[in-house]
Amino acid sequence: MKKLFLTSYACKTISLINPLLPKPANQLKAAFVPTAGDPYEDKDFVYVDREALVDIGISVVDIDLKATKHKELENTLSQVDLVLVAGGNTFYLMDKIKESGFDTIVKKRIKAGLIYIGSSAGSIVCCPTIDGAKQFDDPSDAPNLTDYFGLNLFDKIIIPHAHKEKYFERIKSTTQRMEQQGYEVVTLTDDQAIIIDNQDVKLVSN
Repeated sequence: MKKLFLTSYACKTISLINPLLPKPANQLKAAFVPTAGDPYEDKDFVYVDREALVDIGISVVDIDLKATKHKELENTLSQVDLVLVAGGNTFYLMDKIKESGFDTIVKKRIKAGLIYIGSSAGSIVCCPTIDGAKQFDDPSDAPNLTDYFGLNLFDKIIIPHAHKEKYFERIKSTTQRMEQQGYEVVTLTDDQAIIIDNQDVKLVSN
């Protein structure tokens, strides 16, 4: 079983998740991972994703990957229906994912039915590699990260915020670079999401 909702900005597209939900939103519980926002002084862009879950009736618990022990992480993820991994610095996030053991635990929970929601960096880490984020995020925020392997839950490279003019040139050069490495690239605007329901993959938009 694999149910993923990969977005450029989850708060903009959360209404599109309904086909993945096993029951009404007000009967569901989610874990919210804000860790990718740590390197930024202003974290408002992170917590609007949390508010979006609350607004549709989902109850939320928070998980800080840098401060959560492996056993506690495993316990929390076994008691929720969804996990939302918010945006921020992709490299910092990947470092904390590997350091905490979240990578192993979340894959196991997804197989058991956990729905994974990615927002920006939270979506990029699901790709085979996070190398595509180099021109958008600062790798030096994760000095201990030894490789750029992603969770490999989705077989293409995601580039979020594709509607923003300031990113156009970087998106073009990143797309060319990743395609030269043999990857297929998917660009997402903030109004788009990828829904993966086992083998069924759909691009949806508001």
